[in-house]
Amino acid sequence: MGVYSTKAAFDVYVYYLALKRHFTSEYDFFKYNGKVKANSHSFENRKDKFFFYKLSKMPNAEQLILANLLENPQIWVGDLIENKAHEVYQQWLKKQQSLTYVFRTDISELDQDDPDSDLMTNGDHPNLLRLYVADKISIETLVILDDVLNFFPYWEKKIRDKILWTDINKRVKKYRPFLNYDKAKMRKIVLDKYSKIY
Repeated sequence: MGVYSTKAAFDVYVYYLALKRHFTSEYDFFKYNGKVKANSHSFENRKDKFFFYKLSKMPNAEQLILANLLENPQIWVGDLIENKAHEVYQQWLKKQQSLTYVFRTDISELDQDDPDSDLMTNGDHPNLLRLYVADKISIETLVILDDVLNFFPYWEKKIRDKILWTDINKRVKKYRPFLNYDKAKMRKIVLDKYSKIY
């Protein structure tokens, strides 16, 4: 493989396997420190190993994998070196770099005078969930709002549709530990929005 490092390619392979399992099964990436059963011999026998070698040369390989698995947990490794995967990564990175702005913009979609109207449900999808499904707010905003307001346990009890909601709930919970942000700052933004009430 010349300039390629087998160890670096194998490390990317293990990261990809661990993250894919994290987003598609009960496996917890953080609990197991990203460790999965894999060995270099089985890796070298893979027909798709060259893609891991190519990924290992990218300085942002782990973030690119995370961004794309968040978008599509079933993504094939060969698709990660395509332009579409880089576009998904760039969009994700842009959100991370301007998270405060994204959050402020997203919550402008919510009712300033009555937050309960966005969160409450009679068994149907709450307005906030509908906004997420319609791509009006990001998964990052959903994670942050739940961290601040803790409404997911309520939704888990009340929402009748268990198909769409269960998938979203799982996706948010799996993504939450990867999202780094200033919790105090985001909490203040939420409190400022609803300052008339609180």
